[in-house]
Amino acid sequence: MKIAVIAGTPVDTQMGIDLIKNHGGEAAGFPVSRTPEEQTAFQVGSPSAREAAVGSILKQIREAGMERVLLYCNSLSAAVDAHALARERGLRIWTPMDVYGEVARRYRRVGVLAANCQGAAGVERAMVNASPGILVFGAANLALVQGVEAGRPPEELAETCGLTEALQFFRHNGAEAVVLGCTHFPYVKKALQARTGLPVLDPAERLAELVLGA
Repeated sequence: MKIAVIAGTPVDTQMGIDLIKNHGGEAAGFPVSRTPEEQTAFQVGSPSAREAAVGSILKQIREAGMERVLLYCNSLSAAVDAHALARERGLRIWTPMDVYGEVARRYRRVGVLAANCQGAAGVERAMVNASPGILVFGAANLALVQGVEAGRPPEELAETCGLTEALQFFRHNGAEAVVLGCTHFPYVKKALQARTGLPVLDPAERLAELVLGA
């Protein structure tokens, strides 16, 4: 069973492929854009253009004989109704948003580190829908995504992208955990965890379980 991986750029598409392979699966990648900047512009542009582009990729996936799809991009998951688009084409799809509800039911206050404000809003929506009383504190940083794509060392990114300050902001507001709200950010998870006593939560492992085990 081959899993189709859709993501924002070739870099996070490959991260999604690697996630599936590391859990014993087989995957093929379908990036939507070439760069993080192009993907952000795509997400805030025409809704009909987004639906058409993602729908076209899903059609390719269906024609290739694959039936399961991992949309491995938080902000793109927030910008399109991926589940509706997949159902129309007879596909099953999972996104990071499917995991955030589970996180929301375990905590009362969380800090979310996202790639852009589209992603932060999507994570907040998923969490509040699952647990209306939760408080979500968000920080969005596309420069961090750019650094990950460029392959800069995690420790360097932690120092130059304001991660220590973001973690302090979360702690000062009573956050009980920090949630990675971008599929690029497992790259800096260890650097984040070294700078805070709060648990740093990566939804990727649970997402792989859902895609491969359902």
